[in-house]
Amino acid sequence: MSWLGKIFGSKPEEPATAPPGPLGLRLKGAVAVDSLPFRVAGDRLVFEAPEGNQLIEAWGEVELGGGSRLHRYYLTDDAFVQVGTTAGQIDDVKLFVFHETVNPPNQNAFNDWVKRGSQIGAVSLLLAGQRYDRVWGEGIAGSEWAPPVVFDEKVYNKDFREPDYELTHYAMLYQRHVPELDRYEYVIVSAEDYGPNEYCITYSIGVDVSQADLTIT
Repeated sequence: MSWLGKIFGSKPEEPATAPPGPLGLRLKGAVAVDSLPFRVAGDRLVFEAPEGNQLIEAWGEVELGGGSRLHRYYLTDDAFVQVGTTAGQIDDVKLFVFHETVNPPNQNAFNDWVKRGSQIGAVSLLLAGQRYDRVWGEGIAGSEWAPPVVFDEKVYNKDFREPDYELTHYAMLYQRHVPELDRYEYVIVSAEDYGPNEYCITYSIGVDVSQADLTIT
């Protein structure tokens, strides 16, 4: 602190504003989703878009290596926008809503979700009366099952400079084509390890979205 600061008192440091990320998304910003294209598909689509203006309450950052990253912007109504980038260029944009959460009571129960032959990594997945086919990985020798993709996520919800918490995902992506929408509908199943004795399994349903589907402020 300068001598003037000591005499007159220093000005309180103002919280930094999160810099905009892909598409201009940023922590504490907002997103509104045009839900009309998804309503047109009716009950052919399991996914239901969040309504109204959605505050971005948290931002997740995943380093995939080779210059590839996932940016996850978590919204008010149990949804998140996921943007995949490579060398800063946008590869794809998906919008997910959380569908179901399971809480394993201990590490042994959690391990049952990620071991060979478990549901995460099966060749297909049945959810809400629909079949989704595995997108990631290939079956290992002697089995159609593929090991989950493992990645770490840093999540920021108070300050974009330091993560509030970190977790490890053991995840698999599934998809099915929806002709009425001419898009794919996705399910990502993730066994999430937050540290000692804190685990959960999440099922999230999503769709591809374009910038035209989102109003970002």
